[in-house]
Amino acid sequence: MPQDYEPKRVPLDACPVEAVMAMIGGKWKARALYLLAVQPFAFAALRRELGGVSQQVLSTQLKAMQRDGLVSTAKREGDGATLYSATPKGCELVRILTPVAEWGTAELRARGADWQPPLAPLAPAPPSVS
Repeated sequence: MPQDYEPKRVPLDACPVEAVMAMIGGKWKARALYLLAVQPFAFAALRRELGGVSQQVLSTQLKAMQRDGLVSTAKREGDGATLYSATPKGCELVRILTPVAEWGTAELRARGADWQPPLAPLAPAPPSVS
């Protein structure tokens, strides 16, 4: 017997936090964006670095982050491989989320988990242009 379909309800008011969470929500988006803000990656290399993400899920999430303006692609010289990297908007979001990640790291350690961020930390934010 099929279940009744109930469409998602539209929120009464737009919430800026929910808008950001939709952009980076899920298990892999925030991790991938952090890595791409540090350096560009080819798809297979990004997938290896993340560990455990399926090809289909990563592809879908990268497309969503491209649509949201957080990730861009470019062709690598030589072999023409597609490289993914964080856009300036994506890098700005990672910088904003860095204190949240630091708080989360302290929380994980307090719970007995030892976690280190992947790769090198981000460079300081460039001066804003007015």
